[in-house]
Amino acid sequence: MPGIYNFEVKISGMKKIIVLFFCLTSIYSSAQTLFGAGFDISPNAARLSLRNWFNKTSGFELGFGPSAKLEDFVFDDICIQGKYMMGFRYDRYSRTYAGVIARYTFINDPRFHKNLPSGGIFAGNEWYLGPYRNQGIAIEGGVIYGRISRQQYIEGSNVSISDYYKEFPLYLAFSYKFYFR
Repeated sequence: MPGIYNFEVKISGMKKIIVLFFCLTSIYSSAQTLFGAGFDISPNAARLSLRNWFNKTSGFELGFGPSAKLEDFVFDDICIQGKYMMGFRYDRYSRTYAGVIARYTFINDPRFHKNLPSGGIFAGNEWYLGPYRNQGIAIEGGVIYGRISRQQYIEGSNVSISDYYKEFPLYLAFSYKFYFR
């Protein structure tokens, strides 16, 4: 059927990315370096994600899941998101950080044969909970920008129609991570 994604191709590609992420990251057992899995919820997306703090000051997160465009807020698209985070305050109970976001959204629209790349900046704070401090709850906020357009020419006339999609400009997210030690 036209306009329907071939999820088998995308999932197998995601498996390769996840395996590469596991291979490139190191897992330590100290309180500074953490590797975890969890989910992120924002007004226009819900993602499963993997997060790795390499040390006190730098970390990376990779997530994927359903997403919605600003124009319709229907969760029929798929997005892959990567975040690089720089921590500037860390103690045993919390970490404050800022970073950059890169996102690529596969748009599910039969009239629109383009995908939406976007990027932005954000800041957040993560609190560590549990008896071993191996669960994290984070709140993040920032700005993100992405926009694509297309022109459709009507045959037999000199009329063209412009259409565009854009990313929701505010990045607000709540996340939960379980860290493996």
